Amino acid sequence: MASGRITAAVIVATIGFCVAMAGGCGSSASSTMSVNERLVTADLTDALREEALKLPEGGQRERLVTGLIQLRELLSGGTSVEAMLKYEPPASAITAARDPKLPEPPGGAAPAPQWATIFTPKSLVIGYFTETRNFGGNEGESGIEVRLRPLDQFGDPTKAIGSYRIEVFEYRQYSGEKRGVRLGHWFISVLDIESNRKYYDAVDRSYVFPLLWDKTVEAGKMVVVQATFYPPAGFQEKLFAQRVIRVGGE
Repeated sequence: MASGRITAAVIVATIGFCVAMAGGCGSSASSTMSVNERLVTADLTDALREEALKLPEGGQRERLVTGLIQLRELLSGGTSVEAMLKYEPPASAITAARDPKLPEPPGGAAPAPQWATIFTPKSLVIGYFTETRNFGGNEGESGIEVRLRPLDQFGDPTKAIGSYRIEVFEYRQYSGEKRGVRLGHWFISVLDIESNRKYYDAVDRSYVFPLLWDKTVEAGKMVVVQATFYPPAGFQEKLFAQRVIRVGGE
């Protein structure tokens, strides 16, 4: 545990340093940092993210990983420092997340051959059977079971190594922005054989994540379930999905 606290402290300190470098005197990383500085800082952010994923599961790891993801987006030029520090991202950031346009670093590795990417995930679907439920029959274990199905370029279910960020928001029916107050926020890593065995349902061909509420959510309430997939090699292929469900079913 002491080692975990030290690692977390180092990561937090480094995040602050990276944000300071990215922020500079303006709101965009690309306007204040050279190409080499951005590449070096981005590589450091990726390395720190891998270290953060080794921390014990909990709120601290979630906050660190989420912060590093936002910082990586900032360094790629897609997000300003001001927007990154806001509690809720603007609607434009949600739209950009669906089809990110991130620059390729000069002199980077050659793209993977076509045969190696034929069945990689190209889209993400929140399954029809995603629902709120009571785990174990105990009153204090209510939550939501989220089913995520990555699809390849042919529209067929496929497995996807990476990390999943799941959020649940109140549904605002008569608003342009349908997401209201955030009711839940989880970050789950599926980066090895054991985690794939743990979460993958071969019958439904989906990743199944049982998630507990931090506090009780009223039955009958409509909510927006939002999922983001982050591949392990970077953020160029980030996938995004939303679905509206009713707490407690019909």
